[in-house]
Amino acid sequence: MPLRLLLTGGGSGGPTAPLIALTQYLRLTLPEPPEVLFLGSESGPERQMVEKAGIAFESIPSGKLRRYWSWENLRDPLRILQGAGISALWLRRFRPEVIVSAGSFVSVPVAWVARPLGVPQVLLQMDVRPGLANRLMAPVATALAHYPEPLQGFSRPALKKRVGPVIRPEILSSNAEAGRSRFQLPDRPVLLITGGGQGALGLNEAVRPWISAWTQTHEVVHLTGAGKPPVSEASGYHAFEFVHEGMGDLLACADVVLTRAGMGMLGELAALGKDAVLVPLPGSHQGDNARWIAEKQAGVLLEQAELQAHGGPWWSSFCQEREPGQLGRRLMEVLPPGGAESLAELVLECAR
Repeated sequence: MPLRLLLTGGGSGGPTAPLIALTQYLRLTLPEPPEVLFLGSESGPERQMVEKAGIAFESIPSGKLRRYWSWENLRDPLRILQGAGISALWLRRFRPEVIVSAGSFVSVPVAWVARPLGVPQVLLQMDVRPGLANRLMAPVATALAHYPEPLQGFSRPALKKRVGPVIRPEILSSNAEAGRSRFQLPDRPVLLITGGGQGALGLNEAVRPWISAWTQTHEVVHLTGAGKPPVSEASGYHAFEFVHEGMGDLLACADVVLTRAGMGMLGELAALGKDAVLVPLPGSHQGDNARWIAEKQAGVLLEQAELQAHGGPWWSSFCQEREPGQLGRRLMEVLPPGGAESLAELVLECAR
């Protein structure tokens, strides 16, 4: 009988990509492909990612547990209760043998409904600082898989295992020449700028004054985010809202990646050994990620305000002082490969 696997998470691509990668690994390695259902948010980007990977997707209502005043706080408890009720229906209908979540608030009602039903749960903690959603799910989880070491903020569950980044096969099999051809990039060094699904707007404004200077030495490929326009008309500047096909090839042909500091992206950069400049989303957990990477000398931390004020001079110094590839090699050591295999072993152990 095939494994019945329930995945839950979303709200952004960060917690979604490793769950897709886990599914793809299990499909390649198990004698029978698993039956997989993904429960995600109603409005997040995960539906398109999940369905593109051939995984069944169902949305459930979700609320965000804010620690500040908002009118949405009055509505969200009802949405959380609705999410719990619909989660219970899907758990009874699908009858999973194991649940895997990589975080986000949509997962919290699923986790708590699954506990009295006795369904084993594996929680993937990628960030250095645990978010509120994962802390709420940890008491009912069977096992915790985590990237950073040492792990802080979790007393439960008792079963914990460090895993490397869980990477999609399309990233691991990427090709730099294919990337240059697909995105029509001439034979010059490439700087890739990406702010992710939620952090693009501030980063776009921070890099706007410096694009013309950066294109003097590099082809600049800028992923502006859905619905966000280009920020320059300079020659050598290539703007795309989002890359649906060929993201691995684009990463492969990049010499430097200027990015937010989500661990999903950092894991993919580590797998390809890419030099990274980390501009964390201000006031978020990404600052902890970026500082951890910078302390390991595996990337460069640049605050958004500093980038906006001094991006031109800073870039000149960075290009002159950097030994190409050194940061990427160190990043690969800090976030070692093999995460999909390690996570799959933990998931199968819990399912048994």
